[in-house]
Amino acid sequence: MATKRKSTEAWRRILMIASASVVASAASASEGAGDSEGEARSLASEHLAAIIRYATISPGEDAPFDRAPFSALADFLADAYPAFHAIAEREVIGGASLIYRWPATASADAAANRQPIALLAHMDVVPVEPETISAWTHPPFAGVVADGRVWGRGALDDKGSLVAMMEAVERLARDGFAPVRDIYLLFGHDEEVGGRAGAAQIAATLKARGVRLAFTLDEGSGVSDGVIDGATTPVALIAIAEKGYVDLKFTARADGGHSSTPGAQTAVTRVARAVVTVNENPYPLEIDGVVKDFLNGLAPAMPQPQRFALSNLWLTGGFVKGRLAKSPLTAAALRTTTAPTIIRGGVKSNILPQTAEAIVNYRIHPRDNVEAVRDRAARLVNDENVEVEIITGNEPSSVSSVASPGYGAIASTIAPIFGDVPIAPMLTLQGTDSRHYGDVAADRYRFTPFIYEADDLEQIHGTDEAVSIDNLERAVDWYAAFLANAAGRD
Repeated sequence: MATKRKSTEAWRRILMIASASVVASAASASEGAGDSEGEARSLASEHLAAIIRYATISPGEDAPFDRAPFSALADFLADAYPAFHAIAEREVIGGASLIYRWPATASADAAANRQPIALLAHMDVVPVEPETISAWTHPPFAGVVADGRVWGRGALDDKGSLVAMMEAVERLARDGFAPVRDIYLLFGHDEEVGGRAGAAQIAATLKARGVRLAFTLDEGSGVSDGVIDGATTPVALIAIAEKGYVDLKFTARADGGHSSTPGAQTAVTRVARAVVTVNENPYPLEIDGVVKDFLNGLAPAMPQPQRFALSNLWLTGGFVKGRLAKSPLTAAALRTTTAPTIIRGGVKSNILPQTAEAIVNYRIHPRDNVEAVRDRAARLVNDENVEVEIITGNEPSSVSSVASPGYGAIASTIAPIFGDVPIAPMLTLQGTDSRHYGDVAADRYRFTPFIYEADDLEQIHGTDEAVSIDNLERAVDWYAAFLANAAGRD
């Protein structure tokens, strides 16, 4: 999940952390497995622990990119998954990202009539802040298996799902699975800093080759257990869209001079007023499209009277909107959000600055767009002495279909693995590599087959990141069943 972290010499030393051998609990599990599937399942945790030890960190702007751990990870995948590598084509893109293509075994004419599908994951991880290392139960890049979990940076975001995908295709390849359409596995190397050198280059390569995907499946949601307030059962959430973002820079100008003779307005007061204006005029809350489908899908997991309220939004929409507005998390799904994050100006207390500036970050709902956000902010500020400009941004994704075969394959594979849980489409608030595949994929979905509890969400990009072995093995089963479902039949 994309973010930026500062880089320091201290965290760069983390790259040198190496692990001892996998702990005895994992080894004994491997020795106790009697059948080939059992042996493969026991290896999943060992393989994840091994790739956590490759410190594939996406550095901040002040640190160089280190390609070596990514190359080592790619070599490990080739050694760990020989059956899949024997039948799949592999290509390195952008110096570190990977394209795998498992060709269809159907006739050329038949395969041409079936669009390929793609599973997405990313190999990079965010840095670990040096001052937090002592708080980790196990060193963040040691790759330790203990207490029923695999511990380390990337276990949840996103190496756990990458390993589950690779375990699944290795199992299918070993068992002689014959896909009727091409299967792509697309692994980016810089998702945590925007994906422009990784996923964006993969997508451009596919587009140049005329590849058109039926859909992609990436991270961005999962099976929620105890996370949604009031839900009495787990809920499987399939993200069908994601927000965009834009950073707007507000630059205020005024006459300089000595602070002993200030004018009515200074650059500082002008930029401060601009920030307060946009912050106190948020986008309106609206229940429509994806949010309405999400609430309807969530209803079966809720007790009465919440179930009635979510199932009858035509009657209760105003009340539900008011309730959702009370939480920043749920309110964010209903609108484009406004977040002032940086303000600066002046160099000395007795000098009136001639300029002052602020940065406001907007996370853009699919019904809005980057340019419209800038225009609205400029209208609200309404000050010729304050310039509002776009620094960087990405448009929100399109909304993928819930009636497509791709969505159907995802949904129909959930019950056999997770039980008869409610399924709800949703809007993910985070950025994913999916954003780069709009030109090559008809639909883009986001679902990681993990059960997420509240503590798990706190560990993503945080301290003591870990994934349970049960979660990992269940994900292997899900991806294998999903590919058989989506690529093993017409």
